[in-house]
Amino acid sequence: MQPFTYDALPGRVVFGPGTARARLADEISRLGASRLLLITTPRAAALARELAAPLGGRVAGVCTAVREHVPSGVAEAARQQAAETGADALLSIGGGSATGTAKAVALTTGLPVIAIPTTYAGSEVTPVWGLTEGDRKTTGTDPRVLPRVVLYDPDLTVSLPAGLTAASGLNALAHCAEAFWAPGRNPVTALAAAEGLRALAQALPLAVKDGADLAARGDLLYGAYLAGTAFGVAGAGLHHKICHVLGGRYGLPHAQTHAIVLPYVMALNLPGAPAAAARISQALDEAGLDPAGPAAAVQALAGRLGLPGGLRDIGLREDQIDEAARLIEPAVPADNPVPAGAAELRTLLHAAWAGAPVASVAGRVPDDAAVQAAREEAVTAEVLASFAGAAPPRYREVAQSVVRNLHTFARETRLTQDEWQFGIDFLTRAGHITDERRQEFILLSDVLGLSMLTIGINAPASAGATESTVVGPFFAAGAPETPLGGDIANGAQGQPCYVSGTVTGTAGNPIAGARIDVWQSDEDGFYDVQYPDGRTAGRGWLRTGPDGGYRFWSVRPAPYPIPDDGPVGELLKAAGRGPMRPAHLHFKMDVPGYRPLITHIFVAGDPYLDRDAVFGVKESLIVEFTEHPPGPAPEGRVLDGPWSRVTFHLVLAPATDQAP
Repeated sequence: MQPFTYDALPGRVVFGPGTARARLADEISRLGASRLLLITTPRAAALARELAAPLGGRVAGVCTAVREHVPSGVAEAARQQAAETGADALLSIGGGSATGTAKAVALTTGLPVIAIPTTYAGSEVTPVWGLTEGDRKTTGTDPRVLPRVVLYDPDLTVSLPAGLTAASGLNALAHCAEAFWAPGRNPVTALAAAEGLRALAQALPLAVKDGADLAARGDLLYGAYLAGTAFGVAGAGLHHKICHVLGGRYGLPHAQTHAIVLPYVMALNLPGAPAAAARISQALDEAGLDPAGPAAAVQALAGRLGLPGGLRDIGLREDQIDEAARLIEPAVPADNPVPAGAAELRTLLHAAWAGAPVASVAGRVPDDAAVQAAREEAVTAEVLASFAGAAPPRYREVAQSVVRNLHTFARETRLTQDEWQFGIDFLTRAGHITDERRQEFILLSDVLGLSMLTIGINAPASAGATESTVVGPFFAAGAPETPLGGDIANGAQGQPCYVSGTVTGTAGNPIAGARIDVWQSDEDGFYDVQYPDGRTAGRGWLRTGPDGGYRFWSVRPAPYPIPDDGPVGELLKAAGRGPMRPAHLHFKMDVPGYRPLITHIFVAGDPYLDRDAVFGVKESLIVEFTEHPPGPAPEGRVLDGPWSRVTFHLVLAPATDQAP
């Protein structure tokens, strides 16, 4: 017998049909609890209220805002409700999400938990908690979260739909299998896991076939209890590390994810754990499943139960597999029975994504393709490591992300040497054509949509505020100041146009003295910087008046092509895209206390509004430019030809709305 450590978990288990209704009040009294916060799922809410009705005034509050993977916001709201109701105990009724939420409250308050499970999650007998922050799930172990009392009542599971029964049961079976190779494995957990696995594998087909089979339902709860007991001591191994990443990052359903991934992890690990393979085979044999191949037997069982075949069926995209493998790799236990690096994880995840036979990962001998993939991955890993010591951290994050995504692009497209050289030549020519008056790289960013995406990330929606759009390649510092009502045309040719409006905050407050930079093309579609004579025209800046108003004269803008005589123009031609931009006028504002704004206004009716080469058009920025006949005009002018007028109110978001 090998030396081992076994931490027996305290807790009281009350098992049997009718237990929840007959014994709940006595068990609560036994704990001395008098103010319960009832935590349940929306699906189990009616049952929970029925079970809690005999408790009368001992239920101080009900929390049904329960979600899978326990988001941190849900946990915090439940903690606040526990404090507001003065709860001295937590009553959890439902599946793993309800138990998990109760654990999240117990983790910070130390309140005792009474759990009545209605699925086969098994978490009700473990000290393991889990919380999801954003798209990352964190787990830990703490004795405070272990429920003090668990009431297992098969009657409460009879209404569980067949699909949920199958997924939840296989989730419990995953706890048993994992206990054979998890870091805290020992002979005692192996005993519980083997018996739990046998009970689950035997009862699952019966309960799925006939949901009212109370004996099968009881065996499933018995197996789930043993599974949770084994898992609670042995801990999480590779299987759970994979499923926590998939659930937290991509929002995949908990039980179904475990059910799909399990046979693939078994196929990977069992060749390196022959003793575990023998114990699992024996348990499956006793349950009437094929003992020749445990992983294949579990996969076949899942198929018989009607579960989804692959991760793609529950929401994982194929293009997310590489990222998932990178996120999982650091969490792989050091003593996993089989080494599991990025290449092995990608193979496993892709097979699980496609629902491929488990033989695709079982005892796999690396072929030429696998060797090639490993070599390519090694290059990426070496380059990423070269930035590991970079400072500041943000530089390291951006540099490594650029490397990772560029390498992924090259691998996914199987980039040829000639294509790589073409790309280098393209960028070289973009650099050569760029000077102080023309920025080809900004143009490239614009036509690829990267400029608009970056704007969207850094200027998020703020209710009532003017939308942002691209700055474009033709902004130039040093424009002349123009008085209110002055003319920024300064010789630019075109129909005179009077532009006016106000600048306010989202609360409607006028902003006086705010600087507005304005620039535009002339009637031929050219900006001043595109002329060789160094002129400054169609460009200026002014300040708003005391009432937040602004006004100036200019010329009516015209549609124009972006410069297409360089590499970016070749890109557009190859894509069958045109170079045209609809007519517009640029505004730029940077006012203390407010979020910076760079935007356009577009001429309504312009033929290019729906095919802007740089994707800058937004519906809220399309404005009527009204044409007027010759005669009197604002600011005391009398014009002998037609002129246009446009009014646009600029609304700035407070700096407190700044993007993170």
